[in-house]
Amino acid sequence: MKKTYLFILFQLALTIHVALAQKPMEKAKETTNKLAQQTEQTKQNTEEISKNVQLTTEQIRAAIENVKETTKLFEPIVVFRNKNRQQGTSSSMENVGTMPMENTSDNQENATTQMPYIPESNAYNADATANLGSQNHNSFGCYVDVMRGRIMDDLDAAIDPQSVDVIFTATDYFNSQVPTYALLTPAYVKYDNFSSYHFRGTKFKDNNIPIKNWEEVNESEIALTTLTGEQFERIQTNKQLLGIIKQIPNFSSKVESRTKLDGKVFAVRTVMGDRTAYGLIYVMNHYGTTGPNGYLKIKLKVTGFDADGDNLPDGQVYEQQQY
Repeated sequence: MKKTYLFILFQLALTIHVALAQKPMEKAKETTNKLAQQTEQTKQNTEEISKNVQLTTEQIRAAIENVKETTKLFEPIVVFRNKNRQQGTSSSMENVGTMPMENTSDNQENATTQMPYIPESNAYNADATANLGSQNHNSFGCYVDVMRGRIMDDLDAAIDPQSVDVIFTATDYFNSQVPTYALLTPAYVKYDNFSSYHFRGTKFKDNNIPIKNWEEVNESEIALTTLTGEQFERIQTNKQLLGIIKQIPNFSSKVESRTKLDGKVFAVRTVMGDRTAYGLIYVMNHYGTTGPNGYLKIKLKVTGFDADGDNLPDGQVYEQQQY
């Protein structure tokens, strides 16, 4: 009887031992299966992302090559120069303006949606305008990337010269009593020997200006239009913009003026293999003259590129173009 009892205890102990030994193995097997499932899901997600990126690239290419007349114009300062776009809604209300924004995905949709506009730097203002300095200005750059609404200083422009469309200069070199203000194209400044005189002032005294050393420049063109500021605000679609462009008899590599540029609207045309677009620059105010405080307060509108067929411009197209 005692032996039988001991045998039963032994069998019970052995059964418990085997059961305990199997549990970690089962748990390890279960964990391995979960890892395998997660790995497969990650692979599928990666493939899907890759597919979507390729689709986006194709959409961008199609949007650039097939500009629709009905697509709304793009306002790059409003979309790209908003600090909220980079950081999300900020709790700081310093220098905040309320702008009609389309949405935070850089698409100009839902025009009635309001979101705080916080300028990303002092080169931009709370009303979604930009400060384009002359070549002499102490802090505002004189180069403008029309497509992205970017004001660029000498360093920015040296790093990314193919994004520069227009350069603003102010000088009294030609006449000390009557300043000359000019909007110049990069190709003109680089290749025309006379262009150096437009830069004479507090910073540049000779022909050694930065643009002369750039390897590649945009061959953009510019023209003064007869548009008023009110008419500029009313232009909303590619069809309207192209209509204005067609009415301009002659684009040039520069526009000069012996009077201030307040209220003037300029058209910019860049037609190159890897950068093709039209734009309008509205000079709301012209401050200062030829010294270190002279600058233009400007607004921009450019060709609307629609990648998803909703007749609204998509910010990704402007960011992902390779210049």
